[in-house]
Amino acid sequence: MDDKTRITAILAKSEGTNLRGVIDELQIIARGGMSHIYRARQPSLDRYVVVKQLKDELFSNPEMLERFRREAKALAAVLHQNVAHVYDFVESGSQSYILMEYIEGADLSFILSKLGQLPFEMAAAVALGIARGVSYIHAHNLIHRDIKPANIRLTTRGGVKLMDFGIVMNLDHENLTRPGLMVGSPSYLSPEQVLGDPITHRADLFLIGIVLYEMLTGVRPFREEGGKTVFQAIRESQYVPLKKMRSTVPAALDRIVRRCLKVKPDDRFENVKELIKELESYLGGYRSSHIDDLVLRFLDQEAILTPAIPYLELDERKMSRRIFGIEWSWSIAALLVIGLGLGLGVGFWMGSHPGAVPNAPRPFPPTHSYNR
Repeated sequence: MDDKTRITAILAKSEGTNLRGVIDELQIIARGGMSHIYRARQPSLDRYVVVKQLKDELFSNPEMLERFRREAKALAAVLHQNVAHVYDFVESGSQSYILMEYIEGADLSFILSKLGQLPFEMAAAVALGIARGVSYIHAHNLIHRDIKPANIRLTTRGGVKLMDFGIVMNLDHENLTRPGLMVGSPSYLSPEQVLGDPITHRADLFLIGIVLYEMLTGVRPFREEGGKTVFQAIRESQYVPLKKMRSTVPAALDRIVRRCLKVKPDDRFENVKELIKELESYLGGYRSSHIDDLVLRFLDQEAILTPAIPYLELDERKMSRRIFGIEWSWSIAALLVIGLGLGLGVGFWMGSHPGAVPNAPRPFPPTHSYNR
């Protein structure tokens, strides 16, 4: 039985009725250490789906099979615009499949390999999208533990999607990771992951800091250098300061990176919501509400992706500013200035004409007198 016939049969067994039916254009798009990933088209709905298959040799491994199941369950419970969505999980005989949305776009790793460092606002916008998705999964007691550019996808609609929950930790269940067992990608680990210490939500903050640093500089902060291994550098959080790598980086982004990359979890942000506030403050109210437009415009200008929808031109006239804790747009401010000017003008006129009432009706002059 070829791949197309086999996966079509699997889709037919899916409990999700919108996934049933014949598929075509099946093609493998990735081979990982744990799974094979296919893209398949459903003609009935005119859409593509991703079929993630656990490798045959891992099906007999209870721990790996349980990881695969938990990945499906974890993602199925999360419905958020910044997280890849799972449609279904199907087991048939000696094979397991996760059926999920196909995200049209480009991985952040590809974009960084092509362009190197990103503009400041673009890097902050992508980090904000990641942080929003991570904050949502944290609310479901999940820790991603594998946040890296290869697991972040920028879509043709300007979305920022967090993917691959293969080593997700569910705090509501017993952790599958044995003490002392390190999981994750070498350059994208937190100190507690390297040391085998207890993992909390703040481990993901460290990983977001690594990705933001890489977006701003074009290089990973932790790598083998000067006789030190990657793991030694991570344990001590030793990296070239952001300002030395790119002197023009805004102070706000420098502070955010330094706070995320603290060795001790308690020295980082208390939670991802605090990080979101800092990123939103840097971008401003209007831009942080339209990060999809920032992403779309950048990808279009760099000829990386063709936008699926038109984007807005975010210019300074539309920007908002925070004054006395309130967001003020330039249009509202202009109306207030005009109103104030009219008020002062009326006040000046009344001061130079005592007793005058502006716009008061004048009495009609008498046409004749009865007092002769």
